[in-house]
Amino acid sequence: MHGMIPPDPGPPQAPPGPTLVETGWARFAPRGRSAGLAGPWTLARPFPPLLLAAGAALLDAAGIGLSGALLHWSELSPGRPAPELILFLAVLLPCLSGLAGAYAHPALFGGRRALSSVLVVAAGGIGALWLAGHALGAPGALPAGIAALWLAGAVPLLLAGRLVQATALRRAAERTRRRVVLVGDGPHAQRLVQALRARQDHGLRLLGVVDDRPGAVSPSGRGRSGLPHLGDLASLLAMIRHDEVDEVILALPWAAEARLMRVLGVLADYPVDVRLAPELVAYHGCRPGAPEAGGLLLPHLVERPMNGLAGAIKTAEDYLLALVALAIAAVPMALIALAIRLDSPGPVLFRQRRTGFNNRDFHVFKFRTMYHDAADPEARCQVTEGDPRVTRVGALLRRTSLDELPQIFNILRGEMSFVGPRPHAPGTLAAGRPFEQVFARYAARHRVKPGLTGLAQVRGWRGPTDTEEKLIRRVESDLEYIERWSLWLDFVIILRTLLAVARMRNAL
Repeated sequence: MHGMIPPDPGPPQAPPGPTLVETGWARFAPRGRSAGLAGPWTLARPFPPLLLAAGAALLDAAGIGLSGALLHWSELSPGRPAPELILFLAVLLPCLSGLAGAYAHPALFGGRRALSSVLVVAAGGIGALWLAGHALGAPGALPAGIAALWLAGAVPLLLAGRLVQATALRRAAERTRRRVVLVGDGPHAQRLVQALRARQDHGLRLLGVVDDRPGAVSPSGRGRSGLPHLGDLASLLAMIRHDEVDEVILALPWAAEARLMRVLGVLADYPVDVRLAPELVAYHGCRPGAPEAGGLLLPHLVERPMNGLAGAIKTAEDYLLALVALAIAAVPMALIALAIRLDSPGPVLFRQRRTGFNNRDFHVFKFRTMYHDAADPEARCQVTEGDPRVTRVGALLRRTSLDELPQIFNILRGEMSFVGPRPHAPGTLAAGRPFEQVFARYAARHRVKPGLTGLAQVRGWRGPTDTEEKLIRRVESDLEYIERWSLWLDFVIILRTLLAVARMRNAL
């Protein structure tokens, strides 16, 4: 079955985006047609793997459903599958295939294992329906002959759907494969690249290699593996911040434990998947005659939080809650805006720069609570109780947290979540020291979008960070939220937030 798919020329290589030009690697500026295009030149962002998996699941459901529908509409004797039975199996097949790993990102690009798992699930599902009919005393619901015909008609449709999809995904490699950078440029990296090129179903697009050792620069601009040499670890971090990398593979010798731990410690604070390339697996995968590179396995060391299905659920939750909140708060927000204008001159909204997802800055919206000429957009001096800069209306808004309501628009703009770590202004201090110096893993809280409320806030860790202890407890709660996230946890935080606001405890 695997041979029915045209040979893959290997992971496509493309010069990296403008990030490397910014960091001094001008040799990778675009050439040819790309250089003549108007506007900034960037790496094509791939489609979410969840979207590709959903497409495969729909094709499988269509294949089993269409074959069953053809039987139902045929002129066969009684025993044709009922519409309810066809619909049930069309829903059941993708669910079971997903549990069998048929929709994992590499499996979408072909391979015997992916195809055989779908066929086994289809045969098992039809067989289970036939057995259920006999067990329930209704053998005529799906006779054995009809079940066999259903399976015989479903097999070519399922194979055709998966093979067409695999071919399409390979031809649209720039938008379907995950963008990968290797860390390390030694013999281990060479063997790993050879093993990946020997496979046709890894779903990776190798952008290049970086060397974590200071001053390790390739004069030719290419690494030993033949991939572009992208520079050092700082260049990789810049690419991650510009959303140009989906995955990082550590292709370092296992004997270099200190290097591995140092690189992992840096990457763990960024929203990127980190995998480890085992030396023996890569070596055996490159042996002549090894089938499909010997089943190359790249175990995860760090996974991006709230990714895949969890990320889709979190995004849907954010937009749904934001729309509901906006519908409820529209009239109160209009009245608050009127009160601000009557209370003191100046704009209704206050915009302040904050650090958000992936350490990127954005402007957060709030109702203005200070006199306009005393506004502090850079947050050089945190607001304290009884601050003379706060207006009469502003004091009430801050006490009830209603000044945060305009951040609903930040959520709808995709800059914030409803629940998450609260965004901080760049350069804010804790007891006179930058946050990054107080807490070593402070940047790890930026692996997810900031929130309108969060776990730290409902625990009471909000307000001025006049001591280092307050910041440490706040960040610890933020990191705990990222590790423990679930819909139930978000529900609990929102409920506690509403209770705190009702009691005027200022949970936001």
